[in-house]
Amino acid sequence: MRRGARAVSLALAVSGCAYYNAMWSAEKFAKDARRLEAHGRETEARTQWAQAAVKAESVMVHHPHSRWADDALVLRAEGLAHAGTCALAAAPIAKALSTVTEAALRERAGLAAAQCALGSGKPGDADGALAEALASNDAQRRSRAEFLAGQGAADRFDYDAALEHFTRSREPKALPARARALLAMGRSVEAAAVLDTVALLRFDVEEWAALLDGLGATGDTGAGAASASLDRLLARARVPFADRARLLVADGDRRLARQDFDGAVARYREAAAAAPVGGAGMAQVREQRVAVARAAGRRDLVPIVGELTRISNAKGSGAVEAQHLLGLLTRLIAPPQSPGGAFRLAELARDSLGAPRLAAQLFLDLAAADSGSLFTPKALVAALALLPERHDSIANVLDRRYAASPYTRAWRGEASPTYAALEDSLARELGVKLVRAAPPAVARASALRTGPRGPWLDDPPTVQALLQGRERRNEPIRRVPTERPPTDRPIVPPASL
Repeated sequence: MRRGARAVSLALAVSGCAYYNAMWSAEKFAKDARRLEAHGRETEARTQWAQAAVKAESVMVHHPHSRWADDALVLRAEGLAHAGTCALAAAPIAKALSTVTEAALRERAGLAAAQCALGSGKPGDADGALAEALASNDAQRRSRAEFLAGQGAADRFDYDAALEHFTRSREPKALPARARALLAMGRSVEAAAVLDTVALLRFDVEEWAALLDGLGATGDTGAGAASASLDRLLARARVPFADRARLLVADGDRRLARQDFDGAVARYREAAAAAPVGGAGMAQVREQRVAVARAAGRRDLVPIVGELTRISNAKGSGAVEAQHLLGLLTRLIAPPQSPGGAFRLAELARDSLGAPRLAAQLFLDLAAADSGSLFTPKALVAALALLPERHDSIANVLDRRYAASPYTRAWRGEASPTYAALEDSLARELGVKLVRAAPPAVARASALRTGPRGPWLDDPPTVQALLQGRERRNEPIRRVPTERPPTDRPIVPPASL
């Protein structure tokens, strides 16, 4: 009997030891996952959370009636939720919320439920799951609940509520989230102040790139504010060379988009100097894009082609982008084979290269080289949009020489039955695909675009009837747009018509 009692005691001890080891292992994986999350290593953290969920499940299976069964259930729900497998987490979360009575465990289960609800685009469900955690006596769980509640409010575009929640949270991600909420509300000055605080935290290049882009997009002063914030960040934080170069290139891109050419060049040169060995090529290519944007004629492209050829041959950073830009410039330098081809090259300079001065000159060169082309009035209309200060002189040419042109009439706001015919003729010359579609009910001349597309003027003839002399067909033809909408950026005019 004494031997039997000792055997039972030993078996219980072994079982308890195994149970303790399994639960300790699950908690250890969860602890490691939290540590990795705090250091921004999200992918590794998800792996550790998945391991914690597996160990917790083992406890549930082998010790379903132990005093730690509820802890294992909640830890499994947390692990699956943080690992991004919310479909698997649904059952343990539901069971925990329906059977667990301990307040701390219910709060943890509610946080897991809210995280999965937000991940599946159901912020309303997250609000209900967070009720207990938002009132928790535990500061850490309450802070996490405030952060998740803020995310839910932001997902509903309730940025005022989101800002309040993020302000009450002490989660590391709450500060960047506050900045995003402020940017969404148009409060860029306050957002910039929050960014200065974020700069004191652990550096995350993806987070900073997104925040600076958001700040740069806020009105006319956004690009300057983003540049100033970047300068303060680089002065305060230890930023790896490659990340420093990346952020400086992005800042140069924002300045280039605002046509701050000198500012863009300065940023690109800073980026080239900061880049690791072999990594300056991208910044150098971007500097050549500024030179293209400043170009006023084909001859200005020759030295740019030489520099891009050097970067391309170096096979380092930026070689692929250099080759792409080089291909576009090579097309521009080659003489066009037709008026339609000349028009398309001018569009390429304007829309693909962001070179308005060069594009304007190419449109005017077309008009001067072939004044009898059907597309010359279209080129003049395109040049007029790029040269507002020369409006009167170009408009005078259109009225005197090309008053009857469908393009001039459309520009003047008049309907022309041959407008669509010319557009499709140009589209065919450029190889633009035509697709069948119904025209809009009302066509307005204000819809005029200078590429191979334009307004549908509500008139009887169709393209086929005009071009081939046949009867009108029931299916109208629409051209596929091949250009981006014109911008309202200020244009520096070329020297002469």
